[in-house]
This record gives sequence, C-alpha cells and structure tokens, in this order.
Amino acid sequence: MYRYTAGLLAGLEEVASEALQLTVLRPPRAMATSRWVLLDMQRVTGRGFDVVHFPFYYPPLVPRCPVTVTVHDTLVLEHPDWFPRAWGGLMRLLIARGARRAAAVVTPSRHVATSVERLCGVAAERLRVIPHGVDARTWFPPPPAAIAALRRQLDLPRRWIVQLGAVEPRRGVDLLLRAAQTLRLQEGELEVVLVGGVRRPIPELRPPPPGVRVIPWLDDPLLPPLLAGAAAVVAPSRGEGFDLPVLEALACGAAVVASDIPVHREHFAGAVELFPSGDAGALAAALSRLLVDPARGNSLRAAAVAHARRFTWSECARAHLALWREVVQRSA
Repeated sequence: MYRYTAGLLAGLEEVASEALQLTVLRPPRAMATSRWVLLDMQRVTGRGFDVVHFPFYYPPLVPRCPVTVTVHDTLVLEHPDWFPRAWGGLMRLLIARGARRAAAVVTPSRHVATSVERLCGVAAERLRVIPHGVDARTWFPPPPAAIAALRRQLDLPRRWIVQLGAVEPRRGVDLLLRAAQTLRLQEGELEVVLVGGVRRPIPELRPPPPGVRVIPWLDDPLLPPLLAGAAAVVAPSRGEGFDLPVLEALACGAAVVASDIPVHREHFAGAVELFPSGDAGALAAALSRLLVDPARGNSLRAAAVAHARRFTWSECARAHLALWREVVQRSA
C-alpha cells in the first residue's frame, strides 16, 4: 500500500491544479489501521470535505460525506485460507460493507473490479479501474558499472534469480525454490535472492537451502541493478491484484518470468514470460529457456522498458482526480 499511496501523492503534485485543495491525513501515532479508519476517520468525514479517499481496502462504515476507496485485491474474500483467521474475518466484513457504502471503488485491474462486483455486490458503474504507475526516477535501467558494483557489494555469483516482495506462501516462493533446485542440477551455479520480509512462514525456508538468500530489505537505489542484472526476475504468485514489483522490474529492464494469473495476463502479457500458475516444472522450463537462449532474455529486456513506460503515477493521479470530480458532481 505504501508504494501506491506515495506514487499517487507524487502524481497529484504533478497534475493537480490550484483549484484543488488536497489535505493528506496521517495517523497521529502508530495504531491499528482498522481503529484509525473506523473511529478517527469516521469523525473526519464530518468535517466538511467534498470527498475523502481511502487507499487501504475499506472506508468507515457510516461515512458522513462521499468517500472513495481502493480495493487492491479480493484475495481475502476468495482465498480465506491464505490469511490469518481473525484478521481475514475482519477484512472480509470491512471490505464488503465498505465497498457497498462507498460512492466509488477504485481497483488496479479489471480482474479485481469484476471480483468486487461479484463478491461485494457493487454496481459496475461505481467501479473504476485505475492501474498503478511506476516512478522512472527510481526504477530505470542501470548502467553496467552499477550492476557490477552491486554484484561485488552483495557477493553475488555470475548468475542470480530474484523474487521481489513480501515472502508468504501465496506468492509462490515454494515453486521458485523447487524450480531453482532443478535448474542448479542442469545449469550449475545459480543463486536465488528473495528480497522482502517474511510475512508468513515458508517451511522450505527453515532454514534457507544452499543457494538461497533472503534479504528482508534493500534500499531503493540498490534494487534496479539487482533486478536488471539478474538472469531473471520471477513473479510466481498464485494471486495478486496488480503486482507492482513486476512493473518495477520491467522499468529496470529486467527479464521477468511470471505466473499466468489474470492480472499478469491483463497488465504484462507480451512483456513477460508466462508459465502456468502453480507448476514448478513449467517455471523451471521457462527459466531454463532464458538461461540457454540469451536472445530470448534480451528480447524480454527490450520489451520491458517500453511496456513499463505505459504506466505512470501522473496518469494514475489524473484518473483519480476525474473520479473524485464525478463523485462531487453526483452528490451536489
């Protein structure tokens, strides 16, 4: 959610006119999101705003002014077993009720919009698909010297594979580990680098097997050379609402191999190598093709940057502004 919110705010700074008065509200201290939204922000909706936007899945249950909300995905509704029981139960209640009460619901993909319509009972005319963007000032193809320096700094082997994002079972880490084991038997030296905090335990990572490295956090300037220098960036997730790390990797000129889940097909088809979701053998085969055929990897890298340029935070912001104006006009 952080990258979406930060990107949207940056885009609004670029495109908003003087006629727009934008107020950004933050919790006064660390607290549970549900408490802040349901209690503090409930009161805020009575302070005379024309519209209040909620970037995290649900708004207050009884808003006193028009509200819009971004539902990033419906995974907790479709796959409750992927999430902790108590948290998941609360989220299912808040997402469904909040979406029905909102003046409009933003989703990052058509797939999520269709799911919100079906699962939450939201009319199609109150849904707006607005894809995320990518900041080209942060995510860009790095020069070879930067990749070489990063490789020395992290002591990486000649070839490495990256998965970027929080580590949890639904993201398919287990598939990548099985595929990498097959590849090492075929191709020799190859390291898997998982960049992201462990959100839920992965049995295969206790402890990490040889040739697998988990890096909970890397500063943003180090990510473009890590991604661009990798033999492949892998996105084997079983479910996403958009998958922003894929877009960020493409913007860096990375060769990306991704599961063929709906949002990957919707947003990234033609710029990534797709494999059947959940199939570790197919993932290993796709990666092997890249390792033995440099021309295929180069073709993906060339398509990656051009594809990523289609997604900007300024366009994302313009679409949000247009939606908010429509909401205000409807409520006048």
